[in-house]
Amino acid sequence: MPPVGYGPPVMSAPEVQHREEKRLAIAIVLVALALFGVFGFLLYDMTQPGGTIFQSAAAASDRAGASSAVDSLQATCSSTSYDYSGLPYSATFYFTYGFSNPSRYTMDSTWSLTINYPGASVVLTSLQTVHVPAQGVVYPRWQFTMTSGQISALNSSTNKNVIVSIDVSFTVHGTYGIYDFNRHGTYDSATGVSSGTGSGGSSGSLSSC
Repeated sequence: MPPVGYGPPVMSAPEVQHREEKRLAIAIVLVALALFGVFGFLLYDMTQPGGTIFQSAAAASDRAGASSAVDSLQATCSSTSYDYSGLPYSATFYFTYGFSNPSRYTMDSTWSLTINYPGASVVLTSLQTVHVPAQGVVYPRWQFTMTSGQISALNSSTNKNVIVSIDVSFTVHGTYGIYDFNRHGTYDSATGVSSGTGSGGSSGSLSSC
């Protein structure tokens, strides 16, 4: 009598769902941690006094002072968090950054963060409108939700290059007028080059928000 062969154990539906949820959760964490470092570099670099992206010609005017107020923004803290309540269909991760405004100028700003995986045709965008009071601190949080389909597309793609972009518009309230400024920063992992930002190679050390 031939030996009896045993195939792999058959998993129940709840077990299959749990395995898929765990796979998606791990993928979300890996993507978020990788991107957190990139965003950290761009945001930190963009919010340092004298950083190339925010430099403007010095002039004794209200507009120059408003521009300097944008220049003076500084990153104070950072953190990342996750929400798995949408599993197995989607999961969400968040980036939080603290910014201080030491100037006497109040400003309203819109921050658009974009993650683009061209090889997988996956694009994630998050927009935050932030009111920054004079001599105040704010803690905007960006939300990114990835579907199970996007995770699968990213996992199966042979091209894992990512392009991360930050676009910011500022409306600064001056003494004699209201002034608009736009800023942009981009990082391309294919080349390892960031454009629009300073040349600093480190994001420094920030406390957790």
